[in-house]
Amino acid sequence: MSIQKTEAILLRKQDLRETSLILTFYTRDFGKIRGIARGVRGPRQSAAGGSYEILSLDEIVFYERKRGDIFTVSQCDLVDYFNIIRSDLTRLSYAAYMAELLDSVTSLSDPNPEVFRLGLDSFRLLSEGASPRRVARLFEIKLLSLIGMMPELELCASCGGVLGEGGSRFSFKNGGLICARCSTSEKTSSPILPGSVKFLSYVQSSPFDKASKIKVAEAVGREVEAILRKFLDYHVERRMRSVAFIKSIGG
Repeated sequence: MSIQKTEAILLRKQDLRETSLILTFYTRDFGKIRGIARGVRGPRQSAAGGSYEILSLDEIVFYERKRGDIFTVSQCDLVDYFNIIRSDLTRLSYAAYMAELLDSVTSLSDPNPEVFRLGLDSFRLLSEGASPRRVARLFEIKLLSLIGMMPELELCASCGGVLGEGGSRFSFKNGGLICARCSTSEKTSSPILPGSVKFLSYVQSSPFDKASKIKVAEAVGREVEAILRKFLDYHVERRMRSVAFIKSIGG
């Protein structure tokens, strides 16, 4: 077994027996990993147990195993607790949503430093007082782009042809905009505002810090939120509990 050290965002944890935890991290150097931290719960917990708080940035040490995909986490040092996020229920619920989405669409041991940086930048922007809804939309668009799931916005997602100027529609089944001709046979497609298409394209192509400053009309923001929510529901197998909770608190 080799010892590895890296920065990581703790996405999920669950109890294992009386004293241990199963942890899911998204790491800077190794992508998503799952590990067991032994002896970190109960009265005899290890001194090296760390905080193991979800939605925190940590520096972890773990042992890679030659067989299996569950490693042994031997150390977890807190780097950033994101206190401002935790002090506000709405911000906390959106951070939980982003962590759940990241966990849902990524595979184990598939390194992508840009995805790690996106998660960290999004949590930090949320901590700086930015609108939780805006941060979530930036995160969704950037994440989908980085993992190759971004809706098609340049050409017709059905026939591959030029979209034209006839007013495109969004097809959830085909995964993007479709032309006027294809929309006649795609009854489940939805109309989409030109401003929504521009917003999606701008965020996809712009650096995170630049995209975070864009302002959009309320109608565009609401439509993009609805389209991305339905798109993710269609293409992501796991139903995310955090979405229902955000709705329940009016977030």
